[in-house]
Amino acid sequence: MSSPALAVLLGTRPEAIKLSPVIRALAASGAPPLVFLTGQHDELLQPILRDLGIVPDENLEVMAPAQGLSSLSARVLEAVDELLGRHRLDAVIVQGDTTSALMAGLAAFYRGLRVVHVEAGLRTNVARNPFPEELNRRLLARLADVHFAPTEAARAHLLAEGVAPESVHVVGNTVVDALFDARDRVLPSLPPDEITGPLLARGRRLVLLTAHRRESFGEDLRAIGDGVRRIARTFAGEVEVAYPLHLNPNVAGPMRELLGAEPGIHLLPPLPYLPFLRLLLGSTLVITDSGGVQEEAAALGKPFLVVRRASERLEAVDAGVGELVGTDAARIAEAAGRLLRDEALYARRAVPSRVFGDGRAAERIASVLLRGASGGTAVPRPARP
Repeated sequence: MSSPALAVLLGTRPEAIKLSPVIRALAASGAPPLVFLTGQHDELLQPILRDLGIVPDENLEVMAPAQGLSSLSARVLEAVDELLGRHRLDAVIVQGDTTSALMAGLAAFYRGLRVVHVEAGLRTNVARNPFPEELNRRLLARLADVHFAPTEAARAHLLAEGVAPESVHVVGNTVVDALFDARDRVLPSLPPDEITGPLLARGRRLVLLTAHRRESFGEDLRAIGDGVRRIARTFAGEVEVAYPLHLNPNVAGPMRELLGAEPGIHLLPPLPYLPFLRLLLGSTLVITDSGGVQEEAAALGKPFLVVRRASERLEAVDAGVGELVGTDAARIAEAAGRLLRDEALYARRAVPSRVFGDGRAAERIASVLLRGASGGTAVPRPARP
């Protein structure tokens, strides 16, 4: 039996990072997938694609100025539907909980194709937090035919929602695959880059900040910035903060106003994947609202604070590497202060964890998807509607 015809759809930087190991694993197994971009975050995505050696087959270029979720959803749905009409495929692979993932899954469903969901089953059980991701991933669970859950907790969420047990596979998170590959194979051969090199050479303890989530826009984002400013002032001369600043004006505007003139805080441009990993590897403490960064920090044993009101990745908190501190400035500063002052506490928290995987998730995904080629039924060619 021939290998199934597969397509991977990428819309954002995290999707590219987390699906790159899947693309490589499928290609190594003799079933290279077609790779399609929505084009909605091209300025952030193209450097990642170059770093990871991904050559897309087509870019839908759906990006529009000041786009809202409704207009973006409509454009992605129509563009992916037209794209799928031009290719004979068995399944479409999407990742995570973005608008592009949901709309691509819906377009594939309408076309009678199987939907494969990587990183399925994450839940906060708060419909608008994160927004719109929590609802996106719940809806994807209704559309998907194959669910690749990163953890047992994610699998339990899917089963509780009535997803068929035989369609759920616990494989780990592919972000750990990408991280370990970059750390062990790619980064050692690269020279220092001009942005992170001087910062890492300064020799001070480094706090890495990422904050950009839509549900934090406004008061919560300012509170996060205030908390980080308190840390920089309390540990002036001892600690420096590196903050790769998101391009969204709802983030860049208020954070530049709040932190731009603060000594010890470095507002950096959005970083390509590999320079960002250098900062992560060189950091003492991570403060983040990013799901992927939580997973990476846990795998590396970098203590981190989650500056969100709710989290779908509590496994790392349970393991002790992470702490959910919310968006209160005083609480953020106090939690960071404990870790930066108490060496024994820091040592207990700074332990690499495998709660999100062992670096072989993509191998497992490829094995399941290609099982049909050797007589299984994971991704059969569907009947056309």
